[in-house]
Amino acid sequence: MTLNQLEYALSLKKHKSFKKASDRLNISQPALSIQIQNLEEEIELLIFNRSTKPVSVTSDGALFLEKAEKIITSTHQLQRFSEELNTDYRGLLRIGIIPTLAPYLVPLFSGNLQKDFPGFRLDIHEIITEEVVNRVRAGELDAGIISTPVSAYGIKSIPLFYERFYIYSSESSFEKQSELSLNDIRYDRLWLLEEGNCFRDQINDFCNLNNIRKDKPFIYRSNSIDALIRIVDNNGGMTILPELSTLSLNIEQELHIKNISGKPKAREIGLIVTPNFDKKRYIDKICEYITENIPKHMLNRDNCDVVDPNVKM
Repeated sequence: MTLNQLEYALSLKKHKSFKKASDRLNISQPALSIQIQNLEEEIELLIFNRSTKPVSVTSDGALFLEKAEKIITSTHQLQRFSEELNTDYRGLLRIGIIPTLAPYLVPLFSGNLQKDFPGFRLDIHEIITEEVVNRVRAGELDAGIISTPVSAYGIKSIPLFYERFYIYSSESSFEKQSELSLNDIRYDRLWLLEEGNCFRDQINDFCNLNNIRKDKPFIYRSNSIDALIRIVDNNGGMTILPELSTLSLNIEQELHIKNISGKPKAREIGLIVTPNFDKKRYIDKICEYITENIPKHMLNRDNCDVVDPNVKM
């Protein structure tokens, strides 16, 4: 039994197809089949049921692979341990960041980090919250940056900063107002991200979005905040923006930003890891550079009504 064979078996379990698993592993399909067969013969246990489509795991195989996953995870942690001892941060950190945050946060800290530590390699994945959590939990990512807190098995979160929500409006009736109440929102003129997006779900906590698309002649199912800004600029209406996205607006666009009256609504942004995460020094350094390079008032949650992202996995 080899570590490679265990990794091959875990990949087959994940992809449920010899072809998909072999493509991901960059080996031929026959080679993968032989290695799985050799493993099963050595341990005298049938791990996979090849007669089903997709390929399924047997009940005994599931127990075996559960142990195998722990071994592989421990092995990877041991392989990366030497990087922890390297004082000049010559190593790789894989981070998942949600799309409503990544385009605005990454440029703020990545340049300074790369300048100070040229050997610090960042592999950033812009993916949705659910995928960030699942991939951190599976060990495919070292950490994630999402809206927290989260209620997810095998995940712990570290608060980083608090990002306020603003109304972005091109409505002429609100042109001279710097502040709007939630009652001022015209839902027939409100543009938001597609359903299922964590940012949209948070807005739903303080806005009534039940009939947002009712009788709308033009529906735009977007996953991009920048796209919503352009829609408002060109088609009129309003949307709701997270604070960091407002930092890149031009002078004319800044006039469209409206505070929400009352106690400011905000989302907590945090870093998620597994309870026994490795690469601690690297993760600490990322946290340090993020908090050093964002507006200082965002580090304090005082006077903010923090909206729960309702992430339960």
